[in-house]
Amino acid sequence: MTRSYDIFIGSFVPGTSVLHRLDPRTKLAGLLVLLTVVFSLTSATNVAVSLVCAVGMAVSSKAGYGVWMVTLRRFKWMLFLVLILNILFVREGAPVTPGNVGLPFTYDGLERAAVLTIQLTAAIVLSMSFTLTTSPLDITKGFSTATRRFRNRFPVDDIGIVLLLAMRFIPLLQQEVRTIVEAQKARGVEFGRGRLVSRASNLAAVLVPALSASFRRADTVALAMTARGFEPGRPRSEFRPLRFSALDMYAGVFIAVYAAGQIILASQS
Repeated sequence: MTRSYDIFIGSFVPGTSVLHRLDPRTKLAGLLVLLTVVFSLTSATNVAVSLVCAVGMAVSSKAGYGVWMVTLRRFKWMLFLVLILNILFVREGAPVTPGNVGLPFTYDGLERAAVLTIQLTAAIVLSMSFTLTTSPLDITKGFSTATRRFRNRFPVDDIGIVLLLAMRFIPLLQQEVRTIVEAQKARGVEFGRGRLVSRASNLAAVLVPALSASFRRADTVALAMTARGFEPGRPRSEFRPLRFSALDMYAGVFIAVYAAGQIILASQS
């Protein structure tokens, strides 16, 4: 069982939920459609429906309450900054004047800040629902298979390998940085105190070992791939080819109906 504090951005949580059983190509196409709907339809009704859909996807992933709390907590400062910056710097519309007291923001700023924050939250939840229920290998296979017709023009297989390695390295790099930070704290290094020069020096004590470990790990991966006969551009076979199922058809119908419903709501608002 995966513990919540072992979850990093882009991590995969094994399971048997409906989202886990979908073909990765279905999930890739569905994610693209859902994100397009989230950011292109900006009425209050559409945004609210998008958030409900995102929450439904999160529940369907069956990743667990603790996993989602740890995951979303990492984005709290980004969402807070988006909210505050839109409230303070959007000057269109009537100013907010409760009790004839002028406040330094407008109703349009409040509305835009709320809409954009909800849109980003929905997009984050949808993206995390995808990564939590799809292994990096399946994402790579889905991408490579979906773009196979462009193989003669673009090195889609090599792009897929790069995508796989990047997704593998992100959790490893995060874990490496966390280990180094904890080791430096055990040695008495304080990251939140002191002057700017002292803080920069403490930060270098983390970045230098992290970069060194990343280069060392990349060299090890390159040697392992070479030892296994990997050659860029060379055709490779698949042990378990991807196949669509009836569940993918139902998911496609659901996404199409959802997108059409959102467009109808946008036209009526």
